Amino acid sequence: MMRNLVIRIVAAALVLAGGIIHFRLWSDGYKDIDKIGPAFLLNAVGSAAIAVALVVWRHRLVPLAALGLVNGTLLAFGLSRANDGIFDFREYGWNPSPEAALALVFELAAAAVLLALLVLERNDSSPAPTYHDRPDW
Repeated sequence: MMRNLVIRIVAAALVLAGGIIHFRLWSDGYKDIDKIGPAFLLNAVGSAAIAVALVVWRHRLVPLAALGLVNGTLLAFGLSRANDGIFDFREYGWNPSPEAALALVFELAAAAVLLALLVLERNDSSPAPTYHDRPDW
């Protein structure tokens, strides 16, 4: 269905945008931070792979994997601003700016679009009700 392909492309663009931000932060110095640097690079590579898969492979597992990546990123974002941080790493407020705010917007938007996609694709694949078991009077 064309509508679902358009939604998949939008979801892929949002996931990829989050990955690009993580790659930019990695290349701007996060690569030197123990445990966080590799995580940012892994996020960027995973985002690119999932973005491509969303467009070229129409399988329910792909949006689920994308949702897992996005939700994991949002969880890490929240933990990085909590008392103890994550992996001995702590950010404050909207630093780095504007990347933190942009990443949050892209990840939240991607989560919403991916959830909508899963619902639409589930509804599209549901069999239509049949009445063959009911006698014709």
